[in-house]
Amino acid sequence: LCVYYTAIKITREQEHSMAENDIYNSKGKYERFKENIDTLNELPKKSKRGSTREYYCKNKDNIKYFHKLIAKFESKDISYIRRIRLLRSFLMITHSMDKDLAACEREDIDTIVTFMHTRYKSPKSKSDFLIDIKYLWKTLLPEKDEKGRDDETLIPYVVRHLSIKIDVSKEKLRNDRLMLQEYEKILSFFDSEPTMQFLVALIPESLGRPQETLYCKISDLEINDHYAKIYISEHGKEGTGFLQCIDSYPYLLKLLEVHFNKKNKDSFLFLNHYGKQLTPRTANDQLQRACALLGINKKITLYSLKRNGVTWSRIRGESDLEIQHKARWKST
Repeated sequence: LCVYYTAIKITREQEHSMAENDIYNSKGKYERFKENIDTLNELPKKSKRGSTREYYCKNKDNIKYFHKLIAKFESKDISYIRRIRLLRSFLMITHSMDKDLAACEREDIDTIVTFMHTRYKSPKSKSDFLIDIKYLWKTLLPEKDEKGRDDETLIPYVVRHLSIKIDVSKEKLRNDRLMLQEYEKILSFFDSEPTMQFLVALIPESLGRPQETLYCKISDLEINDHYAKIYISEHGKEGTGFLQCIDSYPYLLKLLEVHFNKKNKDSFLFLNHYGKQLTPRTANDQLQRACALLGINKKITLYSLKRNGVTWSRIRGESDLEIQHKARWKST
């Protein structure tokens, strides 16, 4: 019996430690990608809305590396969103190179990178791709040690010459910096939508990430006389903690007055018009609609509100350490 219950405990712990789905449904996208791996060498089918994917694997022999990559992901249990990013980068690689990747020389790698530059415009996207290509070669086609064994601690020679340094001369300022007057207009715009109004008020104050904020539930609320703490109990990139709710406290009370399911402790705090969990995409669409109607010609997202919140914290005189603690960063 002791062995039996120990086995059950270990199994439950393993299930708990497995990569979890996120608010972007990365797990669903990953599973769909897995199901279609053996068809990646086929030309993308055209439809009325356009092709379902942009790239395809030009050399059928390279399909085997996708299966190998999937096995590595599942043994390391990395997050689904990172799996998706790596798979998309790898699909671009296999699209731009028509020979078996094991036969690639440095000149072939340069051809892949040249193709990438025609598709990615921002320095950050280019840098991320170069990080990915080094990781992918190290994982799939590792260097050999002095005894001829795979050594995944070494960067393979064919990709070792790539520099991930961003050319700062090509960087551009984000078009999402808000003036306080613009922010107040957006906040007022959502007077008749308490969920969005509270979200717009909370993120700049608490510096919470969209995913962890939208995963908060009624049970995560600790309401006091003039403020509240909203605990991050899951999906927190920096672990658990709480979101500060002082200036945004009146908007929280306004939301709770009309909340669909406030008596259910397991209900999400932020719900859409159908009583389901509000997603970043829906919230961002509403933000951009508000900006268009208000004449604010800026691409504002939930992350924009977070970044602006950091700027406004500095303007108010908060120190690096105060901002770090509020945002729950590991460092400044």
